[in-house]
Amino acid sequence: MVSCLLLQALVAAPATAEGVDGLQRAPVAAVTQDALGQKGDQNAQTALFLPFDAQTGIAAFWSGPDFIVVADQPAPAMMRASGGTGVFSGLTVTVLDHATLLRIPLPQHPALRLSRQKEGWQLQAPEPASLQKKDGQTALAPSGAAGGGAASASAAASTSASAPAPATTAASTSTSATTTTAAATSASAGSSSPSSSSTATLSSTGAALAGKPSSGGGGGAASLHTITAQPAPGYVLFPLQQPGHEFELPDPATGARLLIATSRTASGGVAQAQHAVGYSVRPTLEGVVVEADADQIVMQGTAKGAVLHAVSLHPVPVGLPLPEPVTEASRQKDWQWFGLQEASPATLSAEREEKLAALAKASPRQKKAATFAAAQAAFASGAFQKAAALLADMPETTPDSGSASAAGSATLRPEIALRAASALLAGNMKGAQALAAPEWISLPEFHLWQGLYGLYAGQNSQRTAILLAAGFAQAQHYPAPLRDRIAPAMALYIARYGTPATVRMMEPLPDGPAYDLPRALLQAREGKTETARVALENLTASDDAQRAAIARTEIVRLMQDADLIAPDMAADVYRKLLKGENGASPAPADIRTLTAVGLAHALIRNGEPKAALSVLEGLQPSADVPEDVLAEAYRAALYRLVFNDASASLGLPPGSEEELSVTQRTALVAQGLPHVPDGAEKAKLLLGYGHLLLEAGHADTAATAFSQAIAMQADPQARAEGEELLAQAAMQAHQLALAQMALDHAVSPLMPDDLAARKAYDAARVAQARGETEKAQALLAHDESDAGLDLRGQLYEAAHRWADAVLVVGRLASRGLPQDGALTEAQRALAFRLATDAAAARDWETLHRLKDWLAGRTLGRERDALFTLLLRQMPRSAASH
Repeated sequence: MVSCLLLQALVAAPATAEGVDGLQRAPVAAVTQDALGQKGDQNAQTALFLPFDAQTGIAAFWSGPDFIVVADQPAPAMMRASGGTGVFSGLTVTVLDHATLLRIPLPQHPALRLSRQKEGWQLQAPEPASLQKKDGQTALAPSGAAGGGAASASAAASTSASAPAPATTAASTSTSATTTTAAATSASAGSSSPSSSSTATLSSTGAALAGKPSSGGGGGAASLHTITAQPAPGYVLFPLQQPGHEFELPDPATGARLLIATSRTASGGVAQAQHAVGYSVRPTLEGVVVEADADQIVMQGTAKGAVLHAVSLHPVPVGLPLPEPVTEASRQKDWQWFGLQEASPATLSAEREEKLAALAKASPRQKKAATFAAAQAAFASGAFQKAAALLADMPETTPDSGSASAAGSATLRPEIALRAASALLAGNMKGAQALAAPEWISLPEFHLWQGLYGLYAGQNSQRTAILLAAGFAQAQHYPAPLRDRIAPAMALYIARYGTPATVRMMEPLPDGPAYDLPRALLQAREGKTETARVALENLTASDDAQRAAIARTEIVRLMQDADLIAPDMAADVYRKLLKGENGASPAPADIRTLTAVGLAHALIRNGEPKAALSVLEGLQPSADVPEDVLAEAYRAALYRLVFNDASASLGLPPGSEEELSVTQRTALVAQGLPHVPDGAEKAKLLLGYGHLLLEAGHADTAATAFSQAIAMQADPQARAEGEELLAQAAMQAHQLALAQMALDHAVSPLMPDDLAARKAYDAARVAQARGETEKAQALLAHDESDAGLDLRGQLYEAAHRWADAVLVVGRLASRGLPQDGALTEAQRALAFRLATDAAAARDWETLHRLKDWLAGRTLGRERDALFTLLLRQMPRSAASH
């Protein structure tokens, strides 16, 4: 398998499922043979085999001059493929915690071919020998075509792609490039009518993103194996036969936020770039890549593919327009499907008993309808467990009520909605999974229920809070049994995790004891600490055990945040709450995660990150602690390990638990990093982690950490700083090629002077290691830093240019040697270095001044003896000067 990772020259063979290379936004520039740097047979291709198994999805696309392949699983073995040969000689591989990123510099944008093989994927590019001469230029022709017709199509595609672009619009240029490349690919696959299929695919994609119904795209997409976007009210679906995973990464070239959806089988990618409000869809060779300009644009994975939509109080338009809201409650679909009615709780309970009695008398033919009616009545009356039990006994109309196709059927939607909502409020999250289907986005009444699913599933707090806040007024108009079940939980969640904008959606907060807890949290957010503290104290005596447990945990957090209680005391109280000591009952199971995370934060602030990580281990996201909040606790603990020496900063006694060695700290960080999501915050953490690894002498591992950090940084300057650190680690690991590549990538429009100086110094060190002394000296010509002077001195010493060495090392010594007082070991070494350089240059004046400057201070027994010998070599005239 290792040999499969290497670049190979392969004979062109028919591919079973090929992607369409419609990636060029502009015609491909002419390429010379020398630019690709290989020679081979006329029919040969250069190929790179990617050994990703059938469970690993990939996406492939252009990012500036680089071709990017992203796999949604970590593949450490791919690291061996870095630095290949031929076309792919610049290949670098970065393995993240949850993905693998391949970056291949191909500034000429050759027409690539990607095909799914039995044991992985094969990326092919034409061999330089297959370039065709035309009009005095060397043009890059797609290779691998079979037969004369295919060769003609291939040549036509090459000519169109390589010729200078006429003055047309961007849209027409993109369409032309895509159509010709698609035609060539279709021809090589034996298609009889490539152009019509391509047109159908492109028009469907354009219609989907413009918010218009798609027409005639189905057949074209199937024949070309391309992804055709399917619009719907509020979202766009990118169908994938076997979807992989979704994640975010910054664009390596621009830093733009990319939403990436991978495919486990050949889909052909997206043929043409499209632009819309807040986002644009990039052309890809495989998978889906969306450049999101607006933070509210998100991508969600489903069984049918990737769904793009917006989550905001004021969402940008995605897909088709949403239907106008219905003002009359009884006409809204949630009221109709759930069987809701404006009636008193007593009336609703009576209605439930009536429907249950009717169910008991129903004939077999009436059984299903009577069961559904009874479940509706039970749900409306607040008997959610009963509703879920009734629906569990009723045969499902579809084998998979949670599938996107099931949710999309109008005749099945009432049953699916009631099943999912009943399961959710009965505590059965598996039964509620249908609420995660994207089709509910098209129904504004059910955004609230998607928010409730996110709440109880522990999903991202910011997105969930937006959905809940937008539906808070809707929940207030539900019948009392349903309203009283969901609205207080929504208010508590928004008060705890919502932004000021989402909090305002609840104003004024309803009266009543059910809202006392969120009211106290809002008072704390407003800075009314004492008022909030008194309110929480009163709630600790509540008859509601869950409410009292939350209040006890929240009051500790409030006092700690206000510096009214020391971290060690807060940690002690949290432990007692978890154990139920001092008369307090143990925290209920569903509150324990909230209390445990509070304990972890107290331990972090107390300088005990190792203990905090032990507390966090095994915790899962919950209604009280969403996934991003739990990840933040891990990040805080790791930051403390990386950026703070607990013993020094907190005055902990020697031998305490947190007096950890560098090796212990790096081991703990390595274990915790997978719990922190990728992004700028993790990138900062990785940079500090890399510094620790360098300190521990693990340069190879440090280089990996720096590479990961660079892949997560969107800011050009931050990426340049990461590349410079990567160069340092690579040099320590004796990987000069990697160091040089990192320095080449370390570019930023507004690079600070200190970073530019460090980059020049690193480049000089690489040149020194390669024996390029003159180049190194030129790079250091204006570097007056201690490190720069030291390296310049080394270069002069190595070249036996002793007079120049004396000038440089002398400037270094004038800064570093004190006029009086004992010398450190580094200062002694510097003084003796200047002495030996001066003696070698026969610069007796400098040697004499150094003797006077030292004024009898020792350089160490051995150096003192040698210094005396050097002084004896001086001519008497110089010695007496």
